[in-house]
Amino acid sequence: MLEFQNASIYRREKRILDDFNLTVPDGAIMGLVGSDSKAKSMILAAASGSQAPDYGQILLDGVSIYQERSRAYQNFGYMPREYGFYDLLRVDEYFELFLSLYKVNGRYRQKRMEEVAELFGIRQYMSAFIAELPAEMLPFLCLAKTVLHDPQWLLLDEPFADLSSANRNSMIKILLMLQEQGKSMVVNSQMFPETRDFFTDVALVEDGQVVVEGETEEIFETALKKSPVRMRVLAGLEDALEVLKANALVDRVTVDEQEVIFRFNGGEREEAELLTDLVASGAFIQNYMRDRVNIEEVFRR
Repeated sequence: MLEFQNASIYRREKRILDDFNLTVPDGAIMGLVGSDSKAKSMILAAASGSQAPDYGQILLDGVSIYQERSRAYQNFGYMPREYGFYDLLRVDEYFELFLSLYKVNGRYRQKRMEEVAELFGIRQYMSAFIAELPAEMLPFLCLAKTVLHDPQWLLLDEPFADLSSANRNSMIKILLMLQEQGKSMVVNSQMFPETRDFFTDVALVEDGQVVVEGETEEIFETALKKSPVRMRVLAGLEDALEVLKANALVDRVTVDEQEVIFRFNGGEREEAELLTDLVASGAFIQNYMRDRVNIEEVFRR
């Protein structure tokens, strides 16, 4: 389990993380979402062991990663937003370099290089210079380097940013295979809600703090209940308003000519009952729909 406990980080007298608290269970794929890109990137850098908090602590299985930095380096694989390749190296030389840094030697080194090359579909590029690789391969190469030393935790900063839809799906497939092998992940992504089904958990980060966190489906279910319903009533508007007023699960009702906007706090069954009551009232409803779920907007309200 990875824990951030009251972690605060300052840069140039500006607080990037502000008493930040987050718990990521083993086996999770935690998505960091929200517009605070500096804070989300800092969360990953801090967990990687490269940006110590000014206050608070970061724990892996109850032990501070900054008390045992070598343990942090071995247990975390960090994919930064900027790849930082050595263009004059061949891919196999690039892998050799990082395996040496992690003191992976002997027969296992070659075996591990072959395993990763096979998983990422880059076997045919192993003898190629990095500068010669197709641009769409570079994010995959960076991720491959990140998992070379077989860490248990992956810290990924915008891994999908430069990918086409097809390549994003290919990367997600690889990451899900890694999860099946026991990897846990924390992922900063602006590709949300497009990647909603990929994340087991999400944390909305704003102003250096967690606004809301939890299992993805639970967060979306809560957000759905908070998302406005828009209903266009062509006739029987007063009757429809009486039904809404009488329903304890309805609040924040506003009317703009023939459009009624309100929030409904019930589930699917209760909402079906509400629609039945509205029709039975004699109201002529042309349209009934919820706004698209946007957890950033919903939980800021």
